[in-house]
Amino acid sequence: MGDVLDLNSSINQESQYVDVPEGEYDARIDHVESGVCQWANEYNGNPNRMVYVNLAMPDGSEAQLRDEFVLNSDFEWKLSQLFLGTGQKKKGEPLPNLGRALNDLPGLTCRVRVKKTKGKGDKKDTTYTNITFLEKKQPKWGGGF
Repeated sequence: MGDVLDLNSSINQESQYVDVPEGEYDARIDHVESGVCQWANEYNGNPNRMVYVNLAMPDGSEAQLRDEFVLNSDFEWKLSQLFLGTGQKKKGEPLPNLGRALNDLPGLTCRVRVKKTKGKGDKKDTTYTNITFLEKKQPKWGGGF
């Protein structure tokens, strides 16, 4: 844990932000935070979950990204992608309990694809980092002993 800064403190650290290059990464869910959607549209006020994902970088370091999941049926596809990625859901089968699955996320491993996209309109100068959770391959049991 860091030290408390007073108004007379000097600051030097500049390296907290890590620019994650596009690609596929092994990852681990660090933690999940509950919140309420603050978008200026029809989803404003819907419950959401912020999922913090630690990526294993090629140089051995870790980078943390955050993804927002709005708990609304319009975003079931995104929730399914998350749970397929962590192995909690099997393709073609329903997820039996959303609350339990969300609570069980921290510590689970997954594989993610990071892609950069440019904003549109008045946000055209903004670059967004998008996370796609890749389906976790279920182990196949081979021949006998």
